[in-house]
Amino acid sequence: MQTESHNVLWLDHTQCVSVQDLVDLSGLIETEVCELVCAGALIPDNYRELPWTFSGDCVVTVRRASRLRDELELDDHALALTLGLLEQVRALEAEISKLRAQQA
Repeated sequence: MQTESHNVLWLDHTQCVSVQDLVDLSGLIETEVCELVCAGALIPDNYRELPWTFSGDCVVTVRRASRLRDELELDDHALALTLGLLEQVRALEAEISKLRAQQA
């Protein structure tokens, strides 16, 4: 019987990750990560300084970006647009949930 070993990384918004961490954890290449920053789909904690660092929450975004790129064959611009729209949907759903909770 063979067992598989998996590395687990627990990230949240308080932890910082580098561009290289995002590359390693997502399957995107560095230029794709930089394109997502330029398009506003990813926001570094220190945009005006190099090297950029990101909140641990950005790992979810880059993994989603990698899946979308692979499954839908999106280019960098379409990928950034799609991520932005998905974030707007998430924010609207959170607002709806908040309003429903206030009515109850």
